[in-house]
Amino acid sequence: MSYGFANRPKSPPHLTIAVARCGVRAALRPFLRRWRLAFIAVLVTPESTADYYRRAVSSLIDDPTNVDEYGNDAAVVFTVAETTIDPRTVFDRIKNARQVVVVTENRDYLPTDFIAGADLVVDIASPTPEHFIAAAREAKMPGMTLAHAEYLSTKSLDAILAGVRPTRPLMSSVRQMKRMEAQAVEPKPHPAKPAPLGLADMHGYGKAKDWGLQLAADLDAWRAGEIAWEDVDRGALLYGPPGCGKTSYARALATTCNVHLIVASAARWQAQGHLGDYLKAMRTAFKDARKHAPSLLFIDEFDSFGDRESPTSDDHHRDYRRQVINGLLECLDPSEGRDGVVVIGATNNPDGIDPALLRSGRLETMIEIPLPDAAARLGILRQHLKGQKIEGDLGKVVSTTRSWSGADLEKLARDVRRLARRRRSAITDSLLLEVMPKRYVMTDDELRHAAVHEAGHAMVGVLLECDVLIGVHIERDVAAGGVRQSAGRASFEPADGIIRTSVHYDDRIAMLLGGIAAETVVFGAYADGAGGARGSDLALATDLATRAERHYGLGATLSVELGHGSHPLESIRKRDPELRRLVEHRLRKQFDRAVRILTERRSALDGLVDRLVAHGHVTGDEVRAMLSKGSRDTASVAP
Repeated sequence: MSYGFANRPKSPPHLTIAVARCGVRAALRPFLRRWRLAFIAVLVTPESTADYYRRAVSSLIDDPTNVDEYGNDAAVVFTVAETTIDPRTVFDRIKNARQVVVVTENRDYLPTDFIAGADLVVDIASPTPEHFIAAAREAKMPGMTLAHAEYLSTKSLDAILAGVRPTRPLMSSVRQMKRMEAQAVEPKPHPAKPAPLGLADMHGYGKAKDWGLQLAADLDAWRAGEIAWEDVDRGALLYGPPGCGKTSYARALATTCNVHLIVASAARWQAQGHLGDYLKAMRTAFKDARKHAPSLLFIDEFDSFGDRESPTSDDHHRDYRRQVINGLLECLDPSEGRDGVVVIGATNNPDGIDPALLRSGRLETMIEIPLPDAAARLGILRQHLKGQKIEGDLGKVVSTTRSWSGADLEKLARDVRRLARRRRSAITDSLLLEVMPKRYVMTDDELRHAAVHEAGHAMVGVLLECDVLIGVHIERDVAAGGVRQSAGRASFEPADGIIRTSVHYDDRIAMLLGGIAAETVVFGAYADGAGGARGSDLALATDLATRAERHYGLGATLSVELGHGSHPLESIRKRDPELRRLVEHRLRKQFDRAVRILTERRSALDGLVDRLVAHGHVTGDEVRAMLSKGSRDTASVAP
């Protein structure tokens, strides 16, 4: 496979891109002369110009057909525009590339190790009049005089992109830009920001709201000298799906408690430099929190710190992670105490956190923030519409937002306000439905197929008693182009008890495969909706079977292997053909078992499917009542 620079595009670039290319050529001249040369270059561009320079670099070296024999891009060009980028993300982007150009407006956004390893780090100066004259020739834009070039060199590339159009003469564009400048008036002041909301005004937080209100009462009592600091909760870990409002909760909690809020994250601290800088930034955040006590220190993406015992093939990385977590433990539980400082962590994945961080005296309370229910979604929507009167019935809008997060609802409110301003109309239920993502209405056959699948999960789960069924529902319409798994759901909660044998894991696998087993019983074959995603039935069942075989010693061997990397279970299966055979055998056995269970309960399966199609939702108690009417065949549910 050969490496080379892309051919120049046939159509001339816009003037802004041509100007940026002048700066890029000057910076990369040593590398452009030798087309096979491997290099890493960092271009630090003027403010608000990174995207123009990225496009300029791409037009010179980024050829989509230029890949190696493994399908990896030979040339990689990307922008780093924030301080919170994970260093691993940067290195993953470039590890297979021969030529790398990173464009940023601030070199502090990039990890220190990456800057040190680059072949070239150069600051791109603002374009000069000479650049505009040369760029006009490249963009095939006649009429560029020195006066025009001097004027344009004082303007932002954004302004030039908007004002200089290829469809009209350059002189007319410059004249229009000057005319608009002369007519410019002082901008109107922005509307005042609304007062921050407290927890009492928030919706959908459940137990987290109760805990926060109790914390506010305890802090008031502590300020008044009625209780000692030992009687106040030290901290909590908030967890839930992305967009459920963990950051908004922290702001509302600080408002309710009337305390100073300090926002931090592992990424912000790590962006300060090497390990010593990282730990220094961490200690500074806790020092600031003590200085402003009583205060709330909110640490986002708390799972980024990891677990000291989690497997990794990199000894250096393991030692680095251990020192970071040890440093955080010292800050959370210092010998002198941290009176007046409450620490709140937030994560989407609580399982990846070192247990020592969660023990009493540290982040001692774990609080789930679930996706909002119907009542909470209505409250959140009204809150983001800022008290505006909504005409019509919101019932259809709320039902269509099932499984939406608070962030999704905030965007919906923003979109409908924009459309109402443009049309100069009131906000109505039909206007809300118009700005929502398009929905696909399922056909009768598709609806029944979804009902069969979810009924299979529900029945196998209830009969095997591995978890407790809360309810099962199906959707009559789904987001157009959305994931296949969104057409319905059988919801379970873990059963009581901590002793889990091989039978427990086999029962759970059978429940996960109950959907495709039901499709097989009713239709003779199953569709592809149970696979294709990490959270799909087949993916979850495969991982569970892998854990049973290799993590817990419940399979053919007693030896334990935990795997490594971001997907440890996949890494184990990939290099162990015997494990893949054992996992497939376990999956196949439980699939056949689920098919047998549902075949023997075919009349109950058909009845549950009919109720789902008719009503869309059946509670767990109703399913259990339906199944208790018939005698339970113990042979049919045996492993």
